Formats: sequence, C-alpha cells, structure tokens
Amino acid sequence: MTKVILGNDVAQVDAPSGRRYGGNMPGRVFDMTPADAAAVVKAGGALASVSGTTRRAIGYRCRSCGFGSVVRRCSRCGGECHRE
Repeated sequence: MTKVILGNDVAQVDAPSGRRYGGNMPGRVFDMTPADAAAVVKAGGALASVSGTTRRAIGYRCRSCGFGSVVRRCSRCGGECHRE
C-alpha cells in the first residue's frame, strides 16, 4: 500500500480500481494500491506521501519528557536529547 495525500482543492477521487477516496471519509491521507496511487498522482491533485517508518538508531530521546526526535534539542519541551 502507498500513502497518498489529497490536495485541499480535491473533495474526492475515483481510482482506476473503482474505489472512491475522499468525500465523507475522515482525513486527507489514504492508503492506496500502488497502481491506484500512481494513477491518482499522475492525474493531479494528490501527492505520494514520503512519510514512513524510521529506526530508533538514527534518532534521539528527550531526557526530560521522553519525546522521540531526530535532532538534539526537543521540539516539545526544549530539553536535551540523547542518542537512542
């Protein structure tokens, strides 16, 4: 599955598989099959999401609040983070 983000000006989109995304469905990010995602992005009005999973080994953990971060200064509380 591929995550696709619908643009603000797009209310809904009908994918080639026949599935309808948007409308009264909550959120703007949808999991689509790779074929549907490619077709919807190619048609315009949607972007393929670059979000995904990451590894703990490349991140930091805040000593104060425990928030996970990719930088050494916590964006939640401003505390110092240490390598996980």
